Amino acid sequence: MKKLLLLIISISLLCCFSCRSNKYDNLSPTLAELCRKIDKNPKNSDLYQQRAEYYYQNKKIDEALADILYAIRLDNTKSTYYVTLADVYFAKAETDQVEEMLKRAIAIDNNNTAYLKLAELYLYQEMYWQCDETIEAAIRLQTYNPKALLTKALSLREQGDTTGWLRMMQLVIDQDPTEVLAHSDLAFFFQTKLNPLAISYYKNALEITPNDKILNYNLGKLYQDLGELELAKEQYKNLIAIDPRSYPAYNNLGYIAFFFESNYEEAVFYYSKAIEFDPSFFQAWFNRGLAYEYMDDYENARADYLQCLKIEPGFEGAVRALNNIDSQKK
Repeated sequence: MKKLLLLIISISLLCCFSCRSNKYDNLSPTLAELCRKIDKNPKNSDLYQQRAEYYYQNKKIDEALADILYAIRLDNTKSTYYVTLADVYFAKAETDQVEEMLKRAIAIDNNNTAYLKLAELYLYQEMYWQCDETIEAAIRLQTYNPKALLTKALSLREQGDTTGWLRMMQLVIDQDPTEVLAHSDLAFFFQTKLNPLAISYYKNALEITPNDKILNYNLGKLYQDLGELELAKEQYKNLIAIDPRSYPAYNNLGYIAFFFESNYEEAVFYYSKAIEFDPSFFQAWFNRGLAYEYMDDYENARADYLQCLKIEPGFEGAVRALNNIDSQKK
C-alpha cells in the first residue's frame, strides 16, 4: 500500500510539472519567457512593464493595458511605466489620458522620451504653440536632441514656415546624420522643384536604408525628370532587384524606351511586366496600347485601350486613341 501511495504521488507530481512546462508552448518564445519569469517573480513590476511593451508592439492593447496598470500598482515611481501607459492610451485613442500620463512621467524625472511624445501629441492635435514649448523644454534639458529638433521641424512645416523647416532639418542632420526622415523629406522637397540637390539627400538616405523601395523609386524618377536617362534606368533596375514585382519601375522603364529611345518592342516588354504584376494598373495598359499602335499592331493596341477603359472608364487618352484607330480604318 505504501509503495502504491508513493507511485500515485510521483505520477501526480510528474503531471503537475508537465502541465507547468507546457503551459506556454503555444506562445511566442519571447512572450513565453516573460510569462515564466513573472510566474517566478510575481511582484517584479519591471517584468509586467516588459510584457506590456510586448503586447503593445504586437497590437494586443487590452492585455498591454492590464499589465502596465498592474506594474504601476506595484511601483508608481518609474517614469518609463507612464510612458508605456501613454502609448497604450494613444492606441486606444484616449488622447486626454495620453497627455496626463506623459505629464506624470515628466514630473517624476524630466523623462526626455515623455517630452518628445508629448510634443508629438500636440503636433498631432495641431496645438503648435504647446508643441514648440514642450520641445524647447526638452532641448533645455538635453541640448543633443535630434528627435526634438525633428519634431520642431515638422511643426514649422505644418505652420507654413518653409525657411525655418529647412534650417531645422539641417540641424537634425548635423546632430544625427543617420536620421532617414530628415534626408528623405529634404530630398522630396528639392525633387518637387527639380533641384539636383535632391540627389545627394536621396543618396544619403539610401546609404542608411538601401532597400527602401520608395526612396529608390523617387531617385529613379528624379533622374528621369532631370533627363539623366541612363542613371534613371540603372536606378529602376536596382529597385527591381530589391522588389522584382515593382510595377511602377517596369512602367517607367517602358516609358523611357518608348518616348526617349523609340524602342517600341522593349517598351511592350516592360509594360507587359508592369501589367503582369498589377493587372489593374490602367496606365500600363494604355501605354502598351500606344507602343503596339506605333508598331502598327492595331489589333493589340485596340484590345489594350479597351482594357484600360474597362479599368478606368472614361480615361480620355484611351478614348482618343480608340477614335484615332477607328478613323484610320474608315
